[in-house]
Amino acid sequence: MIDPNLDHVGLVVTELEPAMAALSAQLGLEWMGIFEPTLAMRDAEHGTRDVQLKIAVTTQYPRLELIQMIPDSPWALAESRMLLHHLAYYAGDLAADSSRVAGPCPIEIHGVGADGKTPKRFTYHLHNGLRFELLDQRSGRAE
Repeated sequence: MIDPNLDHVGLVVTELEPAMAALSAQLGLEWMGIFEPTLAMRDAEHGTRDVQLKIAVTTQYPRLELIQMIPDSPWALAESRMLLHHLAYYAGDLAADSSRVAGPCPIEIHGVGADGKTPKRFTYHLHNGLRFELLDQRSGRAE
């Protein structure tokens, strides 16, 4: 079952550090730091590939997640501006919950485990222009 409580809102930005500084100055946001994980992901266009993300997450709830743009990916930007990218929710059973909503809300991209199993960690779904992310409850909530 999907937890209806919003976990975070994701924004794609051209450059992470200037966006963090601007949002801190304008909104008083505080950040947990910058994280640069490399995650295996799969989508229809590229198949499975490793993607290096550069992200920052606020300490305040619901969290604001900034993702530095990545060309030729769901995190690409057509213009040099911030873009509302997704809303994120935790799923009790990521595979079952993402499969249940995939009919009307197709999976755009999803995480791949080291063993090749999918989905792992997250799925992005699209519904009438709205992108939402389901997060694996077992991966743990953001700290």
